[in-house]
Amino acid sequence: MGTHTRLGLARVGWNYSEGRARGRRRTGRKGCYLIPPFEDSGFLPPGIHRATSDEIEERFGRAPELCRIQMESIRWMIDRAVRAGVERIVLNGSFVSDTLEPNDVDCALLLASDYPRDAAAAEDLVEGLAFLEILRLDKAGFEQIVDGFFATDRRGVPKGVVEIVL
Repeated sequence: MGTHTRLGLARVGWNYSEGRARGRRRTGRKGCYLIPPFEDSGFLPPGIHRATSDEIEERFGRAPELCRIQMESIRWMIDRAVRAGVERIVLNGSFVSDTLEPNDVDCALLLASDYPRDAAAAEDLVEGLAFLEILRLDKAGFEQIVDGFFATDRRGVPKGVVEIVL
């Protein structure tokens, strides 16, 4: 029995030339979300795909080393965002594609009406961290970015993004 089967993962596809999972599905595990396989374009299917930070790390943040470092930055951002009063976080960019060495992680943060709850955490988000492009947005700006700019690639082809379950 292979590792993927023991972990309850059904292997959908692997891009050996690039070394990143093209798609893995969780099966039989209560409370798990599903990040669908990449399309031939190298992007997720159109839509917002919800996932926990652990699922995001499993799918995108383990290999190569650059992705592990980017995942550490994402976890740092999640901690600050929750403390500061962020309601939603959506990830975009090459990190959530089948690119072997992603450039950065584009992050759209929906700010709660009482933002900032923790001024120091909010200031950390302003200062940012390597590999993260953090956009702090009100509801209208968040919808415009997520449903507009993030929803297509550079050629205007629809693609998907990942929302972190907070």
